[in-house]
Amino acid sequence: MNKLRSLMVDLPEDVKKLVTYGDFSEALNLIDLYMTRNIPQILKDRLTFEKDRIRRFKEDYKYSPNEALALAQENIKDFKKEELEYLKNERYADWIYVDGKVKFHKRFLQNSIRIHPNLKNRLIEPTLDNDSNILEKTIDNIIKHGEKKYFIHVKTGLKLKPEYVKEGETIRVHLPIPRNAQQIKNIKILNTSHEPKFISPVNHPQRTIYFEEVVRAEDNFTVEYSYESHIQYNVLSPDRVSKDQPTFYTEEWLPHIRFTPLLIELAKEIIEDEQNPLMKARKIYNYITENIQYSYVRQYASITNVPEYAAYNLKGDCGIQAILFITLCRIVGVPARWQSGLVVNPYYIGCHDWAEFYVEPYGWVFADPSFGGGGLRTGNKKRWNFYFGNLDPFRMISNSEFHYELYPEKNFLRQDPYDNQEGEMEYLDEPIFHNKYDVIQEIIEVSEIK
Repeated sequence: MNKLRSLMVDLPEDVKKLVTYGDFSEALNLIDLYMTRNIPQILKDRLTFEKDRIRRFKEDYKYSPNEALALAQENIKDFKKEELEYLKNERYADWIYVDGKVKFHKRFLQNSIRIHPNLKNRLIEPTLDNDSNILEKTIDNIIKHGEKKYFIHVKTGLKLKPEYVKEGETIRVHLPIPRNAQQIKNIKILNTSHEPKFISPVNHPQRTIYFEEVVRAEDNFTVEYSYESHIQYNVLSPDRVSKDQPTFYTEEWLPHIRFTPLLIELAKEIIEDEQNPLMKARKIYNYITENIQYSYVRQYASITNVPEYAAYNLKGDCGIQAILFITLCRIVGVPARWQSGLVVNPYYIGCHDWAEFYVEPYGWVFADPSFGGGGLRTGNKKRWNFYFGNLDPFRMISNSEFHYELYPEKNFLRQDPYDNQEGEMEYLDEPIFHNKYDVIQEIIEVSEIK
């Protein structure tokens, strides 16, 4: 289930029409009918996956237009009905059809407030932005002094909601932990809630600590770890780029890093006649940050081709922008790969994705289109330029590949089959998805190393 090569296969036309219209009940009935017919196994796998996509759609899209309007009016001063239609049409507010009627994504309001130029100024209860302030100061210091180092100590984990606790049954839990990366040093596992059955090697592409336990009431599965984040400032010059460049990390990685006709043509139009690999990557970065509007989106497992989703819809969150950058870079021969995990600074902890690309003589350098695009969106070109080639030190890296197996492998489809930032749980006889547990992410210490 986790290899997902069936995503390369399209749906039967009648199933696709029902899903598009949001007639999910009839779509599920039709899928069951197809499963009784003599069709290839790969199409059966695709239809099975579609049933799970439908489950995720129903979880993610919950607000009718009237409910969405009421929620917006509770939080934003003088919010009008016409503004909701504007947010919908301008791609700030994500929506789909459910039974032929518009339903808004559960995070449409957070997304609109985050990226719309003035909604934040109209909040009934404004919030302080200490996170942005420390980031700006840190970027200034990195540019001025050439490096920055931080010690970071956090606690993360998962906790089953009481109604889903099956006492006496065996549960399998994977929690992400720091892996080797160019900016990560001195990784230490400090404490765990249970004795781990396995800890992935430090170079595993999606590194986890694994527990297998008999469930008790009020069980938390947690890990505490510390590490150091060392950032060196990169000053990149096209004139220094070598003529000879490597070809690793320029291949497809199916089903998502896929060289489709749309993406091949897009890559050609972006780079035009450019031959310098550094400038190719910069042109791709510029295109994404200037054209792909940041947007919280549906669960990744409900998107059958992540980079094409961004290219067709001109929107996407940090991971969607990163995987589009990686795919376009590989199409034009620039090595690129995934990094993801957490953002951890003194004021905030949460999931985040970005990219690395490789250019001789610099080696692996960073690209964070979402953070860079956020800078461009607010007129902060210093931040925009910084996140091409550089990164802030407030990161925990647990993943170096998009869509890679955990070890030990899961028995059931993952909550996120492509990435692993919060963790995964399953019973021996059924999967456990995110509506059945709470995520634990706690900052214990973030301190600068002088």
